[in-house]
Amino acid sequence: MSEPTPIANAAPMGEEPLLDSLLRDAVPEIKLALGELIDRDNARSLPDRYARLLPETTLAVVLRPDAAEAIRPVAVELEREMSDSCVRHGSLYDRVYRVKLRQADSAGAPLFRVAVLTPEQARAAAEAPPAPAPSAHAPAPHAPGSQGETVLSPGLPPRDEDATRIDGPPRPMPPAGKFLLIMEDLEGAEQARFPVSETETTVGRRSEDPSLRSTVMLPEVPHVSRRQLALVWAPKGDEPPFRVFNLGLNPVSVGDHEVPGANVGRGPLKLDAVAEAHTARVGPGIAMRIGEHGPVLRLVEAKEAPPAVDPDATQFG
Repeated sequence: MSEPTPIANAAPMGEEPLLDSLLRDAVPEIKLALGELIDRDNARSLPDRYARLLPETTLAVVLRPDAAEAIRPVAVELEREMSDSCVRHGSLYDRVYRVKLRQADSAGAPLFRVAVLTPEQARAAAEAPPAPAPSAHAPAPHAPGSQGETVLSPGLPPRDEDATRIDGPPRPMPPAGKFLLIMEDLEGAEQARFPVSETETTVGRRSEDPSLRSTVMLPEVPHVSRRQLALVWAPKGDEPPFRVFNLGLNPVSVGDHEVPGANVGRGPLKLDAVAEAHTARVGPGIAMRIGEHGPVLRLVEAKEAPPAVDPDATQFG
C-alpha cells in the first residue's frame, strides 16, 4: 500500500465546481501515481512467461469524502478511464491492472491515495454495493475488508478484452508489443512512436477535455482533430488487420484512397454509428496522411521498426 500522496486540496467550492477542479488538476496526478505504483509493483524483474501467469491486479484509488461525493456522478466513466490507462501501462510488463474508486472514511484523509488490493480485498470491492449518497441519519456501509472505506462506483461487469466496440463477432486484441504507430513528417522523418496493443486505439491532438481525449495524443499538431482516428483490431481473412475510422474534420489519405472525415463531436464514441465511407483497412507499412500538411502515421511491426531517433542527440558527420 502506498503512502498518502501529498497534494494540495482542491479549489474552494466558491471559486469553481469541485468536480471541474478535480478533473483538471487531480485526475492527471492520480494517473501519474497509478503509473508509478505499477512501476514499483514490477520493480522485480520476472521472466515473461511468469509475468503473463500473474492474476489481474486491482488498484484502489481512495478519495477524500468531499472529493468522492463530487466525483460520484462520473464515477463509472472515470473508473473505466483509469482502468484503461492502467491496462495500457501494465502491458509494458505483460500485466493486467484494474482500478476501483473508493471513499475514505475520514474527512481528514488526503485528497487521494493509491494502493494495491489483495485478492481478498479485490473480491470484496467487486461484490460490495456502491456507497449511497451521504445521509445525516445513516452513514454509508463499509465494504468488507475495506478498513472504513466505501466502494464509490457500482460493480462493473468484467470487460471483454476480446470484443471490439463495433458490430460483429468478438475479435482478439493485437499481440502485446507487436505493433507500433510511428508519426512522421511529410519528408518521412520520424517524430514520435506509440505502442498499439488495444482492441481500439483513438488518435488525435492533445486535449484537456476528458470527453475528447484520445488514447494516443500527437504532439504539436494544432490542425489535427482531438479525436481524429480510431484504429480497431479486426482481422478478416487476407485483408489488412486494422480498421481505421476517420472521426475528425480533415480527410485522411490511406495509401491511394482518401477517407473523408466524419466530424464526430464530443461524447461517448460509437463507432457502429460511423458510416462505411469514413473507414478503410490498414496494416503495417500503409501510410495515413492527415490533411494536406500531415503528419503521416504508419503502423509497423515492432521487430521491424528502425531504432528510435533521439532528436537531442549530438549529430556527427
